[in-house]
Amino acid sequence: MTLAYENTARGASGRRKTASLRVYETLRDDIAGGRYGVGDRLTEESLAEAFEVSRTPVREALRRLASEGFVILSPHAGALVKGWSAQDARDVFETRAIIESEAAARAARNATPRDVEELDALARRMEQAAGTPLRDVTGYSEMNRDFHARILRLSGNQRLEDIALNLMDLGFLVRSYRLFEQEDVERSLSDHRQLVKAIGAGEAAWAGAVMRAHVLATTRIFKGTHDAPDPKAPGTRGKGGRGAPHDVSQKEND
Repeated sequence: MTLAYENTARGASGRRKTASLRVYETLRDDIAGGRYGVGDRLTEESLAEAFEVSRTPVREALRRLASEGFVILSPHAGALVKGWSAQDARDVFETRAIIESEAAARAARNATPRDVEELDALARRMEQAAGTPLRDVTGYSEMNRDFHARILRLSGNQRLEDIALNLMDLGFLVRSYRLFEQEDVERSLSDHRQLVKAIGAGEAAWAGAVMRAHVLATTRIFKGTHDAPDPKAPGTRGKGGRGAPHDVSQKEND
C-alpha cells in the first residue's frame, strides 16, 4: 500500500497536511485492524518511502498516533505499536469505573434540560452509527469517548474530568471495541440510554450505578493485548509484521 502526495494547488503546507492525515489514518486503521502487532517498530524513513511522502508528514502522523495511544515514541527505537497487559486493562477499567460513576452522579445533579438533550442526541447518533455488525470501529470509539467526556464535563469537577480522559486513549478504546460482539454493542447502547434517563431524571445514585456497571462490563471482553514490550529494548517486536510495504522490522533498520 502506498500513498502519494496530492497534486493540488493548495501549496506545500496544504499538501503536507493532507499527506499527514492520510498517513495517520492508514497507520491508525492498520494498527487497529491488527496488521501491526504490539511492539512492531515504525520508522520515519521507511514509512516516508512506502507512502511516497517526505519524513515531515510521517513525523506528524506518528506524533498524533502517540498522543492517541496507538504507538509509543522512543528515542531508542522510534515508534513502537503500543500494547496493554491484562493488568493494565483491568486497572484502566477499574479506575475509570470509580471516577466515572462519581462523575455520572454529579452530572445528574448538575445537568440542565439542554445538557440532557445534547447527551440524548449523541446517544441516538451512536445508535445510528453502530450498524449490524459494527464496521466503523474508530468512528464509534470516538463518539463513545465524546459521550463519556460530556458526562465528565457535566460533573463540574475538572480534576475528575482530566484524570478520566487521560485513561481514554483512542487506541485503547479501538482495541476494546474491535472485540465487541453485536450483543455487546447493544448492551453498551442500552447503558447509554439508561444514563441519559438517569441524568435527565436527576437520579444521582441510579446514574452512578449504571456508569459503574457499564465501564466494568468491558473487563469481561477486553483483557489486554499482551504484556507490553519495553520500548527501550532494541530487539522489541510483537506478533505483527505481515509483510506490508511499510511494515518495518528491527532487522531492516539495523
